[in-house]
Amino acid sequence: MGTYLRGITLPKQRSAPLELIEIAPPTQVVLPLIQHLGEPAKPTVNVGQKVKSGQLVATPPTDRSVPIHSPLTGVVTAITTTFSSRGQSTDAVVIEGAEKVPRKKRIKDPASLTPAELTAGIREAGLVNPGLQPLPLVGDLLPSDQPAAHLPLSGRRVVKRIDTLLIGALDPEPSLGVNGYLAGIETEALAAGIASLKAVSGAERVVLAVDTNLPTPGPLVTLVAEDEEETTSIVGLNGRRYPIGLPIPLIKAALGREVPLPYGHPRDVGVALCALVTAISLGETLITGTPQLFTMLTVGGGALGKAGIVKVPIGTTIGSLVEALGGFEREPAKIIVGGPMTGFAHYELSVPLGKDAIGLFALTEEEITAVGGYRECINCGRCVAVCPVNLVPGMLSMYCAKDRFEEAAAGGLLSCIECGCCDYVCPSRRPMVHLFRHAKHQVMEGA
Repeated sequence: MGTYLRGITLPKQRSAPLELIEIAPPTQVVLPLIQHLGEPAKPTVNVGQKVKSGQLVATPPTDRSVPIHSPLTGVVTAITTTFSSRGQSTDAVVIEGAEKVPRKKRIKDPASLTPAELTAGIREAGLVNPGLQPLPLVGDLLPSDQPAAHLPLSGRRVVKRIDTLLIGALDPEPSLGVNGYLAGIETEALAAGIASLKAVSGAERVVLAVDTNLPTPGPLVTLVAEDEEETTSIVGLNGRRYPIGLPIPLIKAALGREVPLPYGHPRDVGVALCALVTAISLGETLITGTPQLFTMLTVGGGALGKAGIVKVPIGTTIGSLVEALGGFEREPAKIIVGGPMTGFAHYELSVPLGKDAIGLFALTEEEITAVGGYRECINCGRCVAVCPVNLVPGMLSMYCAKDRFEEAAAGGLLSCIECGCCDYVCPSRRPMVHLFRHAKHQVMEGA
């Protein structure tokens, strides 16, 4: 078992999983053509064309993209420009109509499919592994253009056969709750999804990582008990010890394996990593033959007045979701898509929620820290003490603030996992993650 030391302990959020909030579906969706890291899909429909729920409306050019399907039955009213959940400018297909669940057709037993057939099914369903760096699931499991990862001393390429499938049943942040909610629901899709992921990756064992602050989910206990080969196990981790739910720290804490940074991948240490919500989505797709049409999010924040889980059609705008939840109870000071620690702030309610959206938080003035008047670094070292990947965030932030991007890159900028721990403890209230994201973009643009 690995030991995880650095990070921060966030306040206790709750003692039980969040509950599902039933809401009315929207009559319009805006489908961004990019909903992950990678390449945008190409539209296959025209303005004025009628579409059915589940119909393909955009096709992927490579494995670094995913197909997009309409969650509504209606008419394409526009192909326009919008922002994605991560703030990227992208084209989008606008569809007006009504939600109509496609006729489900049970296909072959997933256990009877070959790895090649399973891979094709994942690709056709348009599945994305959500999180801080959302990737098309096929490309994440079977990376074809992975940059060279290096061991610290030898500098040799790390090539390892995958032996472990790690399922994140705890959420990336304590404020989020989709994985925790789904872990407590009995569904055959979970077992089918895990079995399929195991077959595609070639993993010999499955490890389910759960939050010890919540009751151990009964369905997961049953899943372990029913494994006659005894290759499935549960490991409990302190979900309040942030960022233990993010990929790199999660692998270290659950398995004791350290992914080489900056360009490492879980495959480099013999791990296939997948969120519980993705495993269930995969199982549902394989069982019913229906592509991914919905996304599940955690909603919360003082301005919203409600906290829970919602299931919405992909492409639902922030404004439509807020209206379906009853509107704002207070004036929001900041709207974040994602988690409060790692999400992206948005200023337009017209922004759509894609497959990569895992949360929506409408925060009040009391819940945020304004960064307009941040001070210079005082070299207190608090950020160094909490950084989970052993960087010196204060120094990096000074390089980034002065546009000295090459020096920041030399100091480990690209190894930053953007967890926000340094922001959280900084007494000067420096917007370090914002500076790091901007600097990374500049470095990658100049590469």
